[in-house]
Amino acid sequence: MKTRTKSKRLVAAAFSFALVAAACGGSSDGGDDGGGDDTEETTAEAEEATEDEGGDEEAMEEDGEEEAMEEDGDEEAMEEDAMGEATGEPILIGIQNPEGDPNGSFPEYSAAAIAAAEYINTELGGLGGRPIEIELCKQVITPDDSQRCANELSASGVEMAVSTLNFFGNHFSIYQGSDIPVVVGTPITLADFTSEGVFSIGAGGGCLGVHTGLIEIATNQIEELEGITVNKVGVPWADTPPGVVCYNDLEAKPLDVLNGTEPGESARAGSKPDLTYVGVPVLPAAPDVTPQATEVLDFEPDVIVFSAQGADCWNFVDALGRLGWTPDQIPLILSGACTDFDALEAAGDLAVGIYITTTENGLLTPLDGLEGQHLDNASTYQTKAPEYGLDEDLVFTGFGTQGFSLMMNIWDAANGIDGEVTGQTIADSFASTDGSAPAFGGSPLDCANAPAPYVAVCGSAISLTQWDGTQLVTVIDVLNGLDLVAGTELRPG
Repeated sequence: MKTRTKSKRLVAAAFSFALVAAACGGSSDGGDDGGGDDTEETTAEAEEATEDEGGDEEAMEEDGEEEAMEEDGDEEAMEEDAMGEATGEPILIGIQNPEGDPNGSFPEYSAAAIAAAEYINTELGGLGGRPIEIELCKQVITPDDSQRCANELSASGVEMAVSTLNFFGNHFSIYQGSDIPVVVGTPITLADFTSEGVFSIGAGGGCLGVHTGLIEIATNQIEELEGITVNKVGVPWADTPPGVVCYNDLEAKPLDVLNGTEPGESARAGSKPDLTYVGVPVLPAAPDVTPQATEVLDFEPDVIVFSAQGADCWNFVDALGRLGWTPDQIPLILSGACTDFDALEAAGDLAVGIYITTTENGLLTPLDGLEGQHLDNASTYQTKAPEYGLDEDLVFTGFGTQGFSLMMNIWDAANGIDGEVTGQTIADSFASTDGSAPAFGGSPLDCANAPAPYVAVCGSAISLTQWDGTQLVTVIDVLNGLDLVAGTELRPG
């Protein structure tokens, strides 16, 4: 695979397959029954007929053996195409990823995607035999850079574009103008949720699944988990362009649906008329968030939910701790974007009992006790990502799993194509998903049934874990909060 920002050719040995062919045949013995000439003549005719039939049978057997060998050869060729080193015409995929800005860098996202592509090219036969070449554009974090990357990748001839996470959603029209399908790894803007021809395949549906899931947990499941009644929710939120939308549309709005001040189609609409909440904006990379933490605690919430990039999550947890908060006093539910095992360990007792969302079949789950697809996916990520270049320090990060899963699901979509694998046929394969087939590192994709107006989101189910001091333990296998925004108007804020 070539990554054009740092050109590199992957050299690897292909898998070999041995063809084992076995041929078997039978014979029929005839005998003289002691009769006269007529009998001998009849016997001779019978023997002649038997020889003719035997010859025909032998010919048929030989033809069958040849056909079987040809079929075995076809199957072997198909296996060789499907596994081992990809040797066909390369497929160029563009990735734009926000990295390079010290205030908002996600290098693990692109690094994990590149590692997955190396693994796919070396061991899984590429995309329909076509090795993946990556054109990486580091967009940093400005609206202009977002569009610059889209223009550069479009001009470079990519067959498909991958948008890891984008804070502005202003790049899709550029790709649409060049008829380039787009796959989104972590949807966080209204454009990610609502753009035609865009496939937001990230496990958990990005903000749409995670933020509605946070509210679902905070107002429903947490009551049983903690034995409390929730009437007040503290909602610190990331004060970024997508953070404004995610708070207003996917946190404040579903809370208003629950208390009956916002119309909605949810079965839970109006079920908590006494529910109140406070939203507190938190600037990214702020040196001191004590005032924001104070405002949240002064509200005396029954539960707190927060989603931000990792460092900001733990900066806020530290501020809460300095003010005397503990998870035993007020449950705290963080999004999977906050996942950072070093930070969890560094927080010590302050982190024990904190809840963190993840995805069904999440890739960071300890392998002990896993089985089936979950075990296969998690072990593949935890072993192959570092083997193919992801820095060990980045393996156990939430966005590392997102980058690896994204490419593995593109590979899986390509496997379902009967015919030529191109960027467009991969997009068509995503469009046809209906929730019936497993997805790598998450719930089954269901792009075909994406609910309006969120037509680009292919899945919104999440899971919930809790930190026990040494590991994240799954407490809810799968849940979905999308119902809380069903039938509502978009609220961009």
